[in-house]
Amino acid sequence: MPVQRSFEELGVPLADVTFCVLDLETTGGSPADCGITEVGACKVRRGEVVGTFHTLVNPGQPVPAFIRLLTGISDELLIEAPDIETVLPSLLEFVRDSVIVAHNARFDVGFINCALQRADRPRLANRVVDTAILARKILSDEVPNHKLSTLARHLRCAHQPNHRAYTDVLATIDVLHHLIERVAGFGVTTLEDLVAMTSARIDRTFAKIRLADDVPRAGGVYRFIGVGGETLYVGKAADLRARVRSYFYGDPRRKVRDLLRQVDRIEVETHPTMLEAEVAEARAIASELPPHNRAGKRHASWYLKLHIDAKVPKLTTARVPKEDGSLYLGPFAGVRVVKTLIAGLQDAYRIHRCSEPARCRGCAFSEMKTCAGTDRGLHGAELDRLARSLATDAEEVFVALEAKMRRMSAVQRYEEATDTREQGAALERALQTEVLVRSLVEAGDVVLRIGKRLILLRDGQLAAAADVIPADPVRQIDALQAEARSEPVGAYVPSAVQREARVIARWLTRNAASCELVCVTGRWALPLHAGRLGDRFRPRSEP
Repeated sequence: MPVQRSFEELGVPLADVTFCVLDLETTGGSPADCGITEVGACKVRRGEVVGTFHTLVNPGQPVPAFIRLLTGISDELLIEAPDIETVLPSLLEFVRDSVIVAHNARFDVGFINCALQRADRPRLANRVVDTAILARKILSDEVPNHKLSTLARHLRCAHQPNHRAYTDVLATIDVLHHLIERVAGFGVTTLEDLVAMTSARIDRTFAKIRLADDVPRAGGVYRFIGVGGETLYVGKAADLRARVRSYFYGDPRRKVRDLLRQVDRIEVETHPTMLEAEVAEARAIASELPPHNRAGKRHASWYLKLHIDAKVPKLTTARVPKEDGSLYLGPFAGVRVVKTLIAGLQDAYRIHRCSEPARCRGCAFSEMKTCAGTDRGLHGAELDRLARSLATDAEEVFVALEAKMRRMSAVQRYEEATDTREQGAALERALQTEVLVRSLVEAGDVVLRIGKRLILLRDGQLAAAADVIPADPVRQIDALQAEARSEPVGAYVPSAVQREARVIARWLTRNAASCELVCVTGRWALPLHAGRLGDRFRPRSEP
């Protein structure tokens, strides 16, 4: 049975918002050179005016003739009017805690902020709704322009503007109420949605925003589903409603427009914690391979393989790690990355470039002493040294790569130096991932408390979760461990488990202060900052 959501879950309902509709008359268009001659404002709540503010202002400069003709405000009217510095305290108190509404708000708010700056006061911090922008979004096909007078006539408003602040405010109120009625048809019922609407790009896909009408304001995972029931995109969000609706609010990326054209419905699943949501997202991407997720397009995983126990030791690529005594490093996104990394390691160690080292009869590399040549013992020893370094302390590998990078730079072979830097960075990332994953796997059963949830991690995976029962925590932990499910892990962690472990590790790194370690059955080797090399292989800007 669907649960009716509270107003707090939906956002601030428009019926509970106090709008302060504002209009200024000035001596010109530039706040730096011109002054304010009149301020009008009305507070509106639930369609009723609950407060008014109106005053003439002495701008401290003559009123130009065309302004006198346009507004009827002359120098004589302003002689005894207060200056803007005197008006500001009362105006700020009036607009406090309200949402400012103006037609061409940039003009009115810009003049107020300029006056505040001259008075050494902070700028307005209120949210702002611009009725001119909203009208462009909603009424673009109905009116020839979006002037306040045109909109007031088209919408048959009770008040018509006449270039006087208070009258224009009343006309803006009428226009605002008409626009709110229009946007309600797009599911805009909260202040957050109305503010976002001002940046929306109204196109053929915008009407699909109604698909998000029932999306709750809660943390979890959302799916964009196509006409055939296929998953197009999977994402996570702390506020599902705000995140899903944001796709319809003018995202300029072409791939987002393509996604919205294909979407037929939106499905969501809520999760009590964002750790559970992030894991659910990772599992969904891995199993459903949604085409609009970048990770969903990476079908291939490649590994760097050090085949040490073979008759002829070898450094090569591999698609799937096996329990064959070799050392595997990865996965990497593509075979090209692995081959580039192999080339870098071959430069750092005297390892064969030949596809069949056993048949090597000497080559240019062996003559340059960068390859073991016909010395099979040296080739095996070099691979064994490389394997020990990668498995225990990779400092020796990175020192060799860094030395090569500096040599190439010294002789102005910058492209090769850049390639070496990228090889080192790729290797560093792979080793950091390996440390993160292994740290979680070797920790055994890890029970975390996140708010009111108990989370059980096993073999680097989220194996079980439940709400905390304060009365009997020990029995609850035993029950969690009994019902836990995870994919078994051998000597080499499967790529699916690696992806989930990376998600968990990143979450723990970001949120260590918000979770409590309840118990651990293995060796807890976190914090999760692997690697001692810092930014050694990061690009540096020239001085």
